[in-house]
Amino acid sequence: MTSTQTEPASPRRRLRRTAGALLVALSLGLPLVAASPASAEATPTPSPTPTPQHAGVQLSLQPDGNGSYAPGSPLTATLILRNDATTGLGAGTVHLELGRAPLGDRRAVGAWLDGSGDAPALSPIGDVSTTVLDAEGTSRTQVVVPGTDVGALAPGVYPLQARFDTTPALTDAPAPARSALVVAQGAPATVITVVPFTATPAGDLLSAAELTALTAPAGALTAQLNGVAGTGAVLAVDPSIPAAIRVLGAGAPATAAAWLARLEALPNERFTLQFGDADATAQAAAGLNAPLTVDDFDPFVNPTGKTPTTPAPTPSTTAAPGQSPASPAAIAGARTDILWPRGQVTAGQIATMSHYGAPGTGTLSILPSTTFAAGAKDAPVASRGAVDGAPVLVSDEAVSEALSTAAGQSDAVARGGALTEANAMLWFDAPGSTVLAGLSRADTRSEEGLSSAITTFSGGQDGRLDRVLSGAPTELTVSTESAEDRAAAVVALNADADRLAQFATILERPADLTVRERISMLRLLGVGVHTTPEDFAAALKTHRTSTQKTMGAVGIQPSNPILISPKVDVPAWVRNDLPYPVRVTLNVSSSDSRIDVPAKTEVEAQPSSTTRVRLPLESHVANTELTLSMSLTSPTGVAIGPTQTARLTIRAEWEAIGLIVFGSLGVLLIGAGIIRTIRRRRAAAAVHAADGMDDSGASEDGPTDPADAASDPETGPQTQALADGNAGSAPADRETNE
Repeated sequence: MTSTQTEPASPRRRLRRTAGALLVALSLGLPLVAASPASAEATPTPSPTPTPQHAGVQLSLQPDGNGSYAPGSPLTATLILRNDATTGLGAGTVHLELGRAPLGDRRAVGAWLDGSGDAPALSPIGDVSTTVLDAEGTSRTQVVVPGTDVGALAPGVYPLQARFDTTPALTDAPAPARSALVVAQGAPATVITVVPFTATPAGDLLSAAELTALTAPAGALTAQLNGVAGTGAVLAVDPSIPAAIRVLGAGAPATAAAWLARLEALPNERFTLQFGDADATAQAAAGLNAPLTVDDFDPFVNPTGKTPTTPAPTPSTTAAPGQSPASPAAIAGARTDILWPRGQVTAGQIATMSHYGAPGTGTLSILPSTTFAAGAKDAPVASRGAVDGAPVLVSDEAVSEALSTAAGQSDAVARGGALTEANAMLWFDAPGSTVLAGLSRADTRSEEGLSSAITTFSGGQDGRLDRVLSGAPTELTVSTESAEDRAAAVVALNADADRLAQFATILERPADLTVRERISMLRLLGVGVHTTPEDFAAALKTHRTSTQKTMGAVGIQPSNPILISPKVDVPAWVRNDLPYPVRVTLNVSSSDSRIDVPAKTEVEAQPSSTTRVRLPLESHVANTELTLSMSLTSPTGVAIGPTQTARLTIRAEWEAIGLIVFGSLGVLLIGAGIIRTIRRRRAAAAVHAADGMDDSGASEDGPTDPADAASDPETGPQTQALADGNAGSAPADRETNE
């Protein structure tokens, strides 16, 4: 009935395959095929000890040719059985089943493959016996089902399934592996694949460290560039990536500079996304007549804001053929007349976006097929269309989703399942038609998966948008509605940006704030981020809170002093939490006209600091209480922060009172010193009297001993003479008395 070969599951081979066993995705039902057991050849393997149940058993089935099948020919496929359990798996049987009626449309195909729909009637086409499988082992079996067992099949997409069972039955049996057979109905459709190149930074632009990681040999951007090299993919590049590399100049990582040079050297057709991959439909819904752009990169090229000693020559606005354009965000050879927004849009917004190009030129919007009434139930839509005269390009959403899955798969079997799904979806396109497929936004992809997704259905032709644009447009009707939450967000963000621009006039270079705000806005509106309303609302709130915090980073911190002099300096502080110096004018007005205070004071506040300002005040009244109203304005007169008030109490008479008090204290201190001195001298005299000395003839400052007095050069002779005279007259006195 069938001829089958089973790959021996040797221990060494199983060990090698365990390292690459990323077949988890296949357990979700990615399309894979199985074959007949009657002629299966299996290498006998010793049976392990049976266990009552096995967890983590997965079955996958992959038909050759991504499911393409020619009626009457043998059906060949690969059967993969993986045992992630810690115990061995006994021998079993895989039953192959095929539906005899084709699936009706793409919705039915998708429901069959992902298991969300009811299983159609299936007929057995053969069984495959499996051998014992060790714990954490994987086996592959090539199976062949003869054409006679497959039976006659008309063009269409047929459900194909493989079921695994053992005796006794497993408590946790693997889910059936679902796939599809695609019976062609003519020349296959050719797919032009558009690949977005995006990278989400932590801040405004990718940093040198982020670029180093992304452009390393194993980096995400390198893998994507390797994946598109040699293919006919159309490249859609976020201009913020080359801008981040170029503004670093000599400080850019060598790998990043080489990556950009290699990108621009590729022959692939390319166009630029909006900066930060922002959504143009949200801007059109907000009523913007032109999309938001980023034109000034000086805050990144010259972060200090200082004028270089030798100014660099002004770059020209155009570039020579083959050279990079002057703008850091430009990409050599890239078209700028294509937009790739979200699909939630109205006919009026499509008309608005058609004028988003350079003056005098129009733009084309790439929109998913589900945007239009013709794309109901994932039905295919012509790749070139028009909405009320506005031209559009249409990407096949069902094919795009399948190829996006394949592009992210590094495992060949999982990738094969996604490619089979894409093949099944393409069957519903007109034979020989050209289908446009846009891969989903993703910062990381598998190099092998991306290359396979691009080339499998390209028909060996280069992907040129001209092949799509050369066809006659099909008139289309929009069936979606505008995302009002995003439109309202753009209005609010623009209002915040206008207020921030006025606030930024306090900087020597306002672009230090305004450019970063614009980039942050565009990243918030990115097509590939904040995809759910809840995530977007949370991100919007965070962004607006941050903007308000920035505008509140400069303000006044007044003081409330008590002044005891009619002339005094009143202190005030200007707070600057920004990382840039600011120039502001401090405006002061008094509630009492009898108080003179400067109405305006120019202040230069340094980054991340608080600057003290002295306000000379003169009062023409002795006692009063007043308030000083203080506000800040930018050099252009824009109010900065809220007005603050300082409450002052002036007590000018306290100055005289203070002088009297301090004078009295001085007199008291001097008097106390005199009294203390007198008391000390009296105490000293008392001490001398107690020692028998004549205090009346002695001086505290002179000698009291005759011998000492005689030795004194000034008083000594006189003292000595007096002493001698007294001594000579003493006998005469005695005699007279007698």
